[in-house]
Amino acid sequence: MIILSNLVPKSQSPNFLGMAFQLIFLIIIFIVVIFLAYYSTKFIAGAKLKNMTKKNMKIIETISIGFNHLHIIQVNNQYFLISSSKEGIRMLAEIDGKDLTLVDNQSVSLPFEKYLKQYFDNIKTKNKKGGKYEE
Repeated sequence: MIILSNLVPKSQSPNFLGMAFQLIFLIIIFIVVIFLAYYSTKFIAGAKLKNMTKKNMKIIETISIGFNHLHIIQVNNQYFLISSSKEGIRMLAEIDGKDLTLVDNQSVSLPFEKYLKQYFDNIKTKNKKGGKYEE
């Protein structure tokens, strides 16, 4: 309040129109910052995804078990099961490619999309299943 009182002379009261323009300006700045954050995050994620997909090596699947992670990686036509933790990375086994069920990443929908679709289907049919997921 001290700063505002120094900006506005004592004889004048702050006008409503000026305050409205300041509010609109701050809202526009806020929206611009949100859009910049969104698109910069999307750009960084795309660049990271582009760096992770190589011709000879690919991470097929990853699962977290506590602080440890298990990865199935493909190197050319060979598949390996490795573990990674804060102690380091270890190769656990070589896996036969015939034993794996490979799924194209583009055809896989996110689990949230399945939940959302089921929720809307439940609303349409008025058949509530208690929010449980069924495939």
